[in-house]
Amino acid sequence: MKFFNLQNTSLILVFNLNRTKTSMRYLLLLITIFYSYHLQAQILNVEKARLDQGDSVHWVGNIALNYRLINQQIRTQGGGLKTNFARVGKVNDLVLISDLSFLNSEGFDLLQNGFIHGRIEFLKNRKISYEVFSQLQYDQVKGMNERFLIGGNFRYNPIDNDTDHLAIGLGSFYENENWYWEEVTDNETIVTKAQPSIARWNLYITYRSDISDHVFFNFTTYFQSKYSTMDAYRISTVANLNFKISKKLYFNNNFTLWYENQPYVPIDKLNYTIINGIGYNF
Repeated sequence: MKFFNLQNTSLILVFNLNRTKTSMRYLLLLITIFYSYHLQAQILNVEKARLDQGDSVHWVGNIALNYRLINQQIRTQGGGLKTNFARVGKVNDLVLISDLSFLNSEGFDLLQNGFIHGRIEFLKNRKISYEVFSQLQYDQVKGMNERFLIGGNFRYNPIDNDTDHLAIGLGSFYENENWYWEEVTDNETIVTKAQPSIARWNLYITYRSDISDHVFFNFTTYFQSKYSTMDAYRISTVANLNFKISKKLYFNNNFTLWYENQPYVPIDKLNYTIINGIGYNF
């Protein structure tokens, strides 16, 4: 009979940001930390009621921290940091989203991925608005050492009421990527490299809904093809379903999907993740 010790500790922090000098200093510090890392579909995971709260300029957001330590024959540890920040203005909105994860076992990195995404939406109260965005990303599992993109969209907002918001975006972006993939066979190690720098079309649909006082939902789906051909494309989706357990606690269900029909390196065309967690609101 074998005995083992298992420790699994998670901490999730969620909070509202008030428009104060102190919170601004903390926010700038967090942004600096995120950029010190070399940071798929992105959506602000915040209730619509909080985004629409009040008539003045205000900050809303949340932070999720988690850490895992497993001592079972070998020592494995990992963790993650997720953030959602938005500066909600009367005319324009600023959104900052980040996600960083790692998993290490006996000195070997099993998983490292993350991104930081920034977006500004202009003239948000009109049926047709526009936005600019930029992103830094890496994903060790896929073999993506680095991805940088910058672009803009026109955004059509057909539905925007107290509980629901639907938007359709169309635009383009330029991306620069660095891919590296090793595949070990019985006789040799096959290395595949790619460094594409291309422009892509960007079409997306995003929807958020406060279903009730205790349930809120949001999702975004992107379709991104090369300028030169529609035969090479990516589809990515992220969805969140959140249940308020009490005034302070909520349960989160997160689903993300990435599909690329012509990947640059020999990986699975379809990748997805499902994450469940509990958050504390204060």
